[in-house]
Amino acid sequence: MKILQISRFVFSLILVWLLLVACSPDSGQVLGATIIPTDAVPILQSGQVRQWAAGAEASTEFADPEWAAIQATDAPNTTRCGDYQTAWASAGSDTVDTLVLTYTLSVHVTGINIVQSFNPNQVSKVELLGVFDRPTSVYDAQPNQVDQPCPYILSIPVEKTDTQFNKIRITVDQSILGLGWNQIDAVELVGDLE
Repeated sequence: MKILQISRFVFSLILVWLLLVACSPDSGQVLGATIIPTDAVPILQSGQVRQWAAGAEASTEFADPEWAAIQATDAPNTTRCGDYQTAWASAGSDTVDTLVLTYTLSVHVTGINIVQSFNPNQVSKVELLGVFDRPTSVYDAQPNQVDQPCPYILSIPVEKTDTQFNKIRITVDQSILGLGWNQIDAVELVGDLE
């Protein structure tokens, strides 16, 4: 009888030890679930990828790091409309400026989502930048005032590209409507790996 109790006790200790090892930070497991790093790019159905910009440069910036191009990287973090330093703004409020975003993975592009948090939809052109930054235009329009609530998302469907891209150039034309700064919080690139 004592041997059976000791065996159960030892078995319980081994089980507790295995659970502790499995749940340790180095294991990447939490009770059977895989921990995905926050900087990982989500791969959706059959190779579809949705990713936020990893890097950014702009023709001008209102300030640095506030309102700098880097503010347009990662997922949106400006939760409401207004002049917030967590979004990119150009140096001038009535100018034509560009924002170039780079992404971790090159994809066959199927869509672009531009999250705007102040005076939205003064985006006049969106281009995919290929080898040697050769542009492929996917959006060309006159800026127009929108009555949608902010943040406003300009969703641009793209016929799946033959070539893979990991760079976008956005042109904002703030000289037409007289609204002031068009601030961009984040830009999502959607595409397929194959």
